[in-house]
Amino acid sequence: MFQINGKMLSVLAIATTLAGFSGGALGADKWVVNSDESAITFNATQLGAAFDGAFEAFSADIHFSPDDLAGSSVEVLIDIASVNTGNGDRDSQIVSPDWFDATQWPTAKFATKSFSQIAPGTYEAVADLTIRDVTREVTLPFDLEIDGNAANATGALTINRTDFGVGQGQWSDTSQVGDPVTIKIEITADR
Repeated sequence: MFQINGKMLSVLAIATTLAGFSGGALGADKWVVNSDESAITFNATQLGAAFDGAFEAFSADIHFSPDDLAGSSVEVLIDIASVNTGNGDRDSQIVSPDWFDATQWPTAKFATKSFSQIAPGTYEAVADLTIRDVTREVTLPFDLEIDGNAANATGALTINRTDFGVGQGQWSDTSQVGDPVTIKIEITADR
């Protein structure tokens, strides 16, 4: 498994190839993420105003080949405590028990189940996304460019935070903090 510390992915995002390929397929290429050029970011709203954030540490195990989608897999583990929204008070709340409860559930997980090609260079990954103790199936559309041994993938998906139990008690009300969260991934990798 490869550890990324630094820049973010573009989706809980979760991120596009976000977000997570798992396992090792014989026909699929093994890719190593470039941490300086990859990111998992998100966009949400608080009191009606949009704000951006990023998870600055995540690991990705990527096996992918456009010629072997059935044998391709991705698994991404996101370190919840690495959240950075540029606001220390908000960041400390995000990891608290009412939100992600990073002490009890320190990672979010994106693990692919299947891939399909939508158009040349455009794919969809069906994956299980686990946040806190909730796992839901999500679909991550992403664009992929492969140039020799280098690849760049970008994608985004929108989830409802309350579907994953993010925002307990008074925070389950979406009037102060909006329900939809868009997760974006931008992954640069080499084989």
